[in-house]
Amino acid sequence: MLWHHAAHTVDLFAHQTGSPIVQANAIQGPIHPVLGIAMDMSIQLRAESGAICTLSLSFNNDGPLGTFFRYIGDTGTYLARYDDLFTGKDEPIDVSGVDISTDGIELQDREFVAAIREGREPNASLAQVLPCYRTLAALEQQLDAARAS
Repeated sequence: MLWHHAAHTVDLFAHQTGSPIVQANAIQGPIHPVLGIAMDMSIQLRAESGAICTLSLSFNNDGPLGTFFRYIGDTGTYLARYDDLFTGKDEPIDVSGVDISTDGIELQDREFVAAIREGREPNASLAQVLPCYRTLAALEQQLDAARAS
């Protein structure tokens, strides 16, 4: 859960704040006896700018499988479901004019091909994601230490 699902939000938070993450804390629920992983996790992040992120993750879902995010900020609340965006009152937000497509995989592929053609570093390169991985590694160490005690 940490290195896949949480990674997206940790990276997005740093990107959106434009500020490095300076504090990160994590706790997890009991380890599932068969799967060997925690089914629930909570992460807190603080950026150098002072912005905070509270991330709650769970595989214990009673409903359809899929991706659902609630972003609560000082300027509004947004619900993201796959490629659809809604206000906190579940009103659809038209994102069709944001880019050439609303398909994230297509946009990622287009960016990598464009970067190769233009001889530049692509957006979301390995170098750009390393700070996120350092944060995830620190969170993993916290979880391991808590589990060992």
